[in-house]
Parts: sequence; structure tokens; C-alpha cells
Amino acid sequence: MSIRPVREGDRDEILALHRAAIRSAGSDPDDVPGNEDLDTPVAAYRGVGGELLVLEAEGDIVAMGGYKPRDSGVELLRMAVAPDAQGEGYGSRIIEALEAHAREAGYEHVELETTARQEQAMGFYPSHGYHEAGRRQDGEYEVVRFEKSL
Repeated sequence: MSIRPVREGDRDEILALHRAAIRSAGSDPDDVPGNEDLDTPVAAYRGVGGELLVLEAEGDIVAMGGYKPRDSGVELLRMAVAPDAQGEGYGSRIIEALEAHAREAGYEHVELETTARQEQAMGFYPSHGYHEAGRRQDGEYEVVRFEKSL
């Protein structure tokens, strides 16, 4: 198992991981807007001062997560673990690595959004020290905002 920065050649594998994770959370991947960042992941993340990390196990990318700078710190994005690899601690390893990268880059605050229907995410983030900071409606989705100081 290893965690490394994404490479442009990972595009198809991270797109498949993203789609599988969205589907397993009960949403339609074709219904989720704003996925253009996965088409050119290096430029979309490192090109703006962020990072997208992947976790490989036995030669396959089984988890990923990224962050991009925001006015108040960084926003976590694209947190995903392959459905058949959940429960192995891969999500925890990715979020810990992202937080360490953000801290080393001088950021002190992390925020993220998920949907209330993603039950695993709703338990995962608080278990890693995130607190709920608000909710809003976006179409049929109840979007939940989480925050954490680094």
C-alpha cells in the first residue's frame, strides 16, 4: 500500500473510482455536476496550489482525496474509497495525508461538503475531528458542510 500524488495517467482509474463511490453512496454519478477536475487532475489540483493523492493497494488505486486552497484555508474534495475496499482504513490514511500536506503548506483550516444521504461520510468526518458547520439544499440533495482546524 502506498499513497502518492496523482499523475495524469491515472485519469481513467480515478474517474472509475469516483463513479463507483458515488454509485455506492446511493447517487447517480451522471447527476453530480462539476467533475471536470478529474479530466486533468494534476493541473486542476497542483496547478492551483492544491494536491490530489491516490492510495494504491496491490497495483490498483483504491482511494483518493484532494484539496484546493480557499480564502479561509483549504477545501477537501474527491474523497473516495472503492466500495470493495471500504473498512480497510484507506479513507483515514488519505485524510491524514491530506491534512499533513495542507499543514506543511501553511494552511490552518479545512472545510468540506458532503450530502446527508452519504451515511458513511456523515460518520467518517466527525470521527476525524470535523464538526458540522451548516446545511443547505441543492436540488434534491441536502448538502452538509464540515470544518476542522489543523
